[in-house]
Amino acid sequence: MQPFSLFSLGRVLLVSLEEDIDDAGIGELLTRVSSQVSGEAISGVIVDLHHFEVMDSHLARQLQALARMLRLLQARMVVVGLCVPVVMTLLDFGISLPEMEFALDVEQALVRLQEGKQAEGGRAP
Repeated sequence: MQPFSLFSLGRVLLVSLEEDIDDAGIGELLTRVSSQVSGEAISGVIVDLHHFEVMDSHLARQLQALARMLRLLQARMVVVGLCVPVVMTLLDFGISLPEMEFALDVEQALVRLQEGKQAEGGRAP
């Protein structure tokens, strides 16, 4: 079984990660997401981590790399589904995730992505 699932929601890609994802799975995830974002004109990616009870610094760095990669592809990433123990672990270990946006659930992430798209539309080139 694959440690992640990809679901297309129009111009948004929903990525659901399983807690048992390893380095090979993360590599495959980065490849598939980047190819789908560039090939299908995806403007936003929602990463759902509700299956996670623990997050280590390695996975946090990989998620930051994904956020940077998506920014280069003109897409935004919003992370959802963080449970309290994961947040507490990140805080306890001093892991900051400055390049990521967060929302409580997929619905709020969709709203956040939509608001960002409207704000960008109002800017001068």
